[in-house]
Amino acid sequence: MTSHPVVSVIVPAYNSAPLLRDFLGACANSQYRDFEVIINDDLRSTDGTRALVEQFQADGLDVTYLQENRSMAQGRKRGAAEARGSILLHLDSDMKVTPGLIGECVDQLAGDLDALVIPEESFGTTFWAQCKWLEKKIYDGVEQIESLRCVRREVYDKLGGHDERMVFSEDKDFDLRVRKAGFRVGRTRNFLYHNEGDLQLRKTMRKKLGYSGTADLFAAEHPEAFRWQTNIFNRFGLYLKNFPYAFSHPLLYGGLWAMKVGEFGFGAVGHIRHRIAVRHGAPGGAA
Repeated sequence: MTSHPVVSVIVPAYNSAPLLRDFLGACANSQYRDFEVIINDDLRSTDGTRALVEQFQADGLDVTYLQENRSMAQGRKRGAAEARGSILLHLDSDMKVTPGLIGECVDQLAGDLDALVIPEESFGTTFWAQCKWLEKKIYDGVEQIESLRCVRREVYDKLGGHDERMVFSEDKDFDLRVRKAGFRVGRTRNFLYHNEGDLQLRKTMRKKLGYSGTADLFAAEHPEAFRWQTNIFNRFGLYLKNFPYAFSHPLLYGGLWAMKVGEFGFGAVGHIRHRIAVRHGAPGGAA
């Protein structure tokens, strides 16, 4: 009897029960059955995620609950430490797998590939969530922006997993280290659904304001990638290259430009504010 590789699907969470219900439901519909799910819940979560996991366990889904998540990078790495699979699939609580995705990851990594980028299809209920959908469309296949999500366990362990110090672009940091080490990175045809929900402009601005204050570590480790990411003309060059969207989705195209100008502005403010805090020795100022 042929044994199939076990895939460990690792998900950090924080008060994510409604999203995780959809996530686990999608996992239950996977065509590939040799997988486990590890939910690593935030220490502060109070929304009943444990009870939700127990419901899916009772229905026969192989899912483990931890409550040891302190950050995205640490949460992923701690989940990987509990994993028994030879393939690790690092996802977020607001994502859903499509039925053929896990099986395709197994098939592709059975060949000469070591890790995989997985395209995303965003959706949501607000205008700004739709702008994010368009943004993801434009970034499809852009190596400087997308990050791998699926990796052989041996590769993950050899590189030490996610860097727990990272907050800004912790996923891109791992992606860059995998590529720099010479491992082979491919891309799936199947995709992930990414639920942006009722995204509001102020929410994405606050996110950029907070994350950008932790960017110094990423900049020190990956100066070239950081320069590319923070150069506004690189992003806007991609938008201009995809100018036909201005005709097919004019409102979303205009909204995308407005959203990204705001995100870059708030990101710059957060980074400058962090530098000032470091200079004056404020608590938590060090990256």
